[in-house]
Amino acid sequence: MKNKGVLIAVLLVALVAIIVGIIAIAIHMTDTPKNETSSVDVSQSQGQYLPPAETPATWSDFDVNTAWDESATTIHCNGKDAEIKGIGVKQTGEVLMIHEEGTYVFSGKFEGQIDVVVYKEEKVHLVFNGFEVTCEKKSPVLCERADKLVITLADGTKNTVIDTGSGYIEGITPSEGRFAGAIHSKDALTINGGGTLEVQTTYRHGIVSNSNLRIVSGVISVKSVDEGFKGKETLSIRGGTIAIDSVGDGLKVSDNTEEGTGFLAMEGGDVSIRTEADGLDVIDYIRIVGGTLKVESKDHAFTTEGSVSVGGKAQIVLDAYSGSEDSDAKGIKAEKEVLIEGGNLQILRSYEGIESKTSSVTFAGGNTSVKATNDGVNASTLIEVKDGLLFISAIGDGMDGGDIVIGGGSTVIQGSVYNDCAPMDTPSEKKIVVTGGVLLAYGSVGAVQYPSPDSTQAVIGTEAMLEQGKSYTLRDAQGNAVCSFQALGDAQTVCFSSDKLGKGGAYTLFADVTPSGVHVHGIYKNPETSGGESVLTAKAQ
Repeated sequence: MKNKGVLIAVLLVALVAIIVGIIAIAIHMTDTPKNETSSVDVSQSQGQYLPPAETPATWSDFDVNTAWDESATTIHCNGKDAEIKGIGVKQTGEVLMIHEEGTYVFSGKFEGQIDVVVYKEEKVHLVFNGFEVTCEKKSPVLCERADKLVITLADGTKNTVIDTGSGYIEGITPSEGRFAGAIHSKDALTINGGGTLEVQTTYRHGIVSNSNLRIVSGVISVKSVDEGFKGKETLSIRGGTIAIDSVGDGLKVSDNTEEGTGFLAMEGGDVSIRTEADGLDVIDYIRIVGGTLKVESKDHAFTTEGSVSVGGKAQIVLDAYSGSEDSDAKGIKAEKEVLIEGGNLQILRSYEGIESKTSSVTFAGGNTSVKATNDGVNASTLIEVKDGLLFISAIGDGMDGGDIVIGGGSTVIQGSVYNDCAPMDTPSEKKIVVTGGVLLAYGSVGAVQYPSPDSTQAVIGTEAMLEQGKSYTLRDAQGNAVCSFQALGDAQTVCFSSDKLGKGGAYTLFADVTPSGVHVHGIYKNPETSGGESVLTAKAQ
């Protein structure tokens, strides 16, 4: 009886230990799920990457890993045949199906489809090592289920994905394999590596993730009859050289239903977009802090239902023009805030340069140049210049919005010659206030508004006939030049403010002066000039 009791006690202890172990494993699996939103500090783990400024993008070790070894499964293709060495993939007719987590190296040419279907918590790494895939009735590269799909473009290789479909086919559904992208993942998708990838599609989109689309590196070109890149929830670009030629939007993010989604973040790389639609169409937030971005769009270059911010060392050139004189394409069209805090932004052509439909536009740094056939900068609540260099050339109002506050930086507004437009335009209940910085604004006198007496920095606002191409100098009573500029357009009024003015002081404007040095957006860095003819004298208020 004693021995039996001891045996029962031992068995109970063992059973408890097993249950505790099972619970511990369950807790561990719950606490550390294999999901693609987890991220690591890649600046530490890789020793080579540090984002130039804060963005909402995340990058895991798996995103940036480009290596593979002899344990990888290799697939060498020749037409509709494939020589497979390794496990995890099987061929059924024209479909190469990957059904296990792992690394798969593709080479040769294949006529058919790569289809990834693994468990939801598993990751798959595809290496394109001199590979071409062509498919007509299905997405050439499809991931139906995985935690994440990473495609590596092997260094020095050329890779091609061609979708030769003829457009949307009535009755064909995604469950039958007709997904929208030539490369299409229902889950997270990352592209990296040092090779090249050419994507062509006559069906719909180029590269699509129904979740998060991330570009780490590579030379990628997409020619598409619909959208170029689409990350349904997020789209992040860290590097690489990307060229998009699309009928639809160039870069698209369409869903923000999950917390932390709905954004496009660009931290580096060289991206060029040529599109007949919008360049960037993002539902919630556009954040660009690095790299080079060039957009030629026949509709808006940037459009979002949320906000836009530009900073860091971003180099952005936007050309928004439909090709006709009644083009209403806008450079940046945002529903909410627009913040320019660094980098260089040039809007070469637009109907309106920068618009915040319900909020504000703020310039807090960087170098911004805007050309528009209507308003240069338009905001419903506030336009504020805190720092940086801002140049506006507008056929409509230069600045049109709620309150306008100039508090720092250098602002030059070449306004319209039409009498119903003004360099700066505010509703009657709003104000134009200057508290710092340099302001030079000129244009039509018909609807002109000068800064409010509430301005704490002295301002000169007066009627003055300016002639395009001529140089002018504003001198104080002692003959010292406080500002010299070249008029980039004809005008009947001029407004100037800087800390070199003193309230109540008299200043004389001289025309046909001989400047020294060069000008930036019309303002000469060295205000000293010689000669000239007196045009008018005005008091600073």
